[in-house]
Amino acid sequence: MLPADAYHGLQAFRDELIGIAQTIDPATPSPEIRKPEQSRRRALARVFRLWAEQVHGNLQAIRSD
Repeated sequence: MLPADAYHGLQAFRDELIGIAQTIDPATPSPEIRKPEQSRRRALARVFRLWAEQVHGNLQAIRSD
């Protein structure tokens, strides 16, 4: 069993990961960003989003226990 404060801490961490991904690769790309740089940003943001999905999946599993 995971303590409630740890669970809420992981939720906050997930939210932070999503925020980082949105900062790295916003929904509306800047016209000043060149294509190669945009591709790198998109790839890095994907890593953060995948990490957030993993944390979310673990939180869902903990919640259903």
